[in-house]
Amino acid sequence: MRITDNVVDTDQRPAVVLERLDLELRLKLMRQAAPAAVLAERPDLGSAAALMLSDLGFIAAPWRSDAPEPDLDHGLMLIVGDRFAPDFLNDVLNGPWTARLDRVVLFGDRLGGRTLAALDEIGFPFIVKSLPTPERLASILAHADPSTAALRQSAVARRTAAAAEIETGSDRLFGLIRAGDLGAAIAEAKGAFNHFEALLDSAAAAHWLTIIQSYHDGTAQHCSLVSAIAMLFARGLGFSAGDQRRLFEAAHFHDVGKVHVPLSVLDKPGALDPEERRVMETHARAGYDMLVGNDAVSGEVAEAARDHHEYLDGTGYPYGISGRRITDITRMITICDIFAALIERRAYKAPRTARQAYAIMQSMDGKLDATLLRAFSPIAESCSSD
Repeated sequence: MRITDNVVDTDQRPAVVLERLDLELRLKLMRQAAPAAVLAERPDLGSAAALMLSDLGFIAAPWRSDAPEPDLDHGLMLIVGDRFAPDFLNDVLNGPWTARLDRVVLFGDRLGGRTLAALDEIGFPFIVKSLPTPERLASILAHADPSTAALRQSAVARRTAAAAEIETGSDRLFGLIRAGDLGAAIAEAKGAFNHFEALLDSAAAAHWLTIIQSYHDGTAQHCSLVSAIAMLFARGLGFSAGDQRRLFEAAHFHDVGKVHVPLSVLDKPGALDPEERRVMETHARAGYDMLVGNDAVSGEVAEAARDHHEYLDGTGYPYGISGRRITDITRMITICDIFAALIERRAYKAPRTARQAYAIMQSMDGKLDATLLRAFSPIAESCSSD
């Protein structure tokens, strides 16, 4: 069954049916609990704190008043503020974490006497009169949670190993394809899933985006970025492990046809002229032709390679198909692909922030699946470091 804005199409082929509930319901079932929750007075303070926590081995997520209570039996709560304005202080003093203050660490840059008195009355045991730095955070968490040091060492080691495997694996993938060994490339892609899981499980999204954005090969970087974002999207929607793999494989192969695009076009440091644009657009059909006849690749993966530049309003390429002819998996890959392209660092363009990228996608009226785009909002937010 395909879920669109207002239409349920039960004539969809089984090959493209996803094991999921209605997307709006999936949003309510998104994984809310995280080993570390962050309450910050400003978004930039929260983003900085989340990156520091990821280096300590925690998966950090922002906490909002409409979210479930943070899981303080297994994780920590980090509160960060500068002015501690009345509304923010009220949130701090009345949050659900006050029942487990032994699992709460509070950083405040300008804690006045009245604010400190109010915090002391509640009984916060860990109060630092400054903004967090990696060293301060590591030191205070060593008291709040003695396992932090070992957790940090293990997480950093896992992340470093996974990032190295992903970068070299992406290079190998396209090298094998260029050499005509598609079978080995498919095996390489299937094996990459575990490395991506390790990276996503050991750092905040904004952190692993920074890691991937440092890769040197532009095509490999983009492939890895779209694959990681697609996995995060699938997880956020509560997809089964099998559907996560399906979306990952579609993302990993979506640009495979670019091996047939000349490097002079692929790596041009500037805007493409009309003829170069025509050549670039051939990659969609070329990718489909490469994949469709291989028994090790599902038809939906080949279709995603062909159709990921198609739009619901029929203005995309290579064929200008529209509406229900575009599969759910392809719709998801298209969103991930556009988001990745907008936030990527390239020599010929400055990257957009995650929030800027999402705003641009929201302005693409009628081109992207509106329900899926709403579902993508928390994913874009989790990727934000601005």
